[in-house]
Amino acid sequence: MSSSDRQHRISLYQPVLTPDSYGGQKTEYVKVMERWAQVMPPGFREQQAQGAPMSREQIQVKLTPPDSSIKRGWRLCWQGDSYEITAVDNTYRERTLVIAHALKAGV
Repeated sequence: MSSSDRQHRISLYQPVLTPDSYGGQKTEYVKVMERWAQVMPPGFREQQAQGAPMSREQIQVKLTPPDSSIKRGWRLCWQGDSYEITAVDNTYRERTLVIAHALKAGV
């Protein structure tokens, strides 16, 4: 992948547990880094969740150079939308492939 393929700016957020005012914990996301990346065109799938239609959007992001610090459960922001990282593939030494999903209410 050449540098001309990395045309999109993404932000990566790591989950951090913080105490809440009720003695429990809540998850907050802390910005870890911004990177240039190659974002593959999103794929859409319709599904039903408890009888309500949901639209599931999936994106694939290629990062070069590879980054093994990115983990499943992190958040990714791209073009104003937030995605949850569901898979990270570091099989190849020249890149990291990230698969992320966004759940949005359907019509």
